[in-house]
Amino acid sequence: MPTFGTEIRSRIFQDSILTMIKKLSLAIIFCGLWMVGQAQKLGHINGQMLVEHMPEYKTAYEELNTYKKQYEDALLAMRSEYEKLIEDYKKAEQTAPKVILDTKVKEIQAKEQGIYDFQEQASADVSAEEQRKVAPILEKAKIAIEEVSKSNGYTYVFDAGSGSMLYMGGDDITKLVCTKMGIPDFTNEAKEAKEAPKK
Repeated sequence: MPTFGTEIRSRIFQDSILTMIKKLSLAIIFCGLWMVGQAQKLGHINGQMLVEHMPEYKTAYEELNTYKKQYEDALLAMRSEYEKLIEDYKKAEQTAPKVILDTKVKEIQAKEQGIYDFQEQASADVSAEEQRKVAPILEKAKIAIEEVSKSNGYTYVFDAGSGSMLYMGGDDITKLVCTKMGIPDFTNEAKEAKEAPKK
């Protein structure tokens, strides 16, 4: 049975990050449209990798994991209480009067519903917290890309990480954006990952 933390990490964090990165990709594509009258200069960048290498993202990810852990711990305690109610019911099943057994069944059902409701609310809350933490980071990346694009005369800049590029023509502006943002250049890391043999 997957844990609550695994469900949250895989379903919420990754889905909403990818959605936000796709929005960032669209913004990147249109950031140079005002320069249509000039010669077209194309560039590309992996927006997802850029965001993942920002110190703010790493901090936000750690903070979000700490935030999620509070829900995971509470859920474990609720499940433990639920399992204890089931054990108590099984112990009393052969000897307790029907009214007591019916009451125990209602307690089990209420706890089960409580766990379900808690998971739903926790999922929504964690998703909202993630949006709150990640939105300014994506905005900062977008602004840096736009500034580098404008100052270097790029007409179009495409996001190579969005999966929508069929051909990576033009200049890779990753180094320029990393320099602008004051983060280490990770372009060699991306190339090595691409060239590594698949196992």
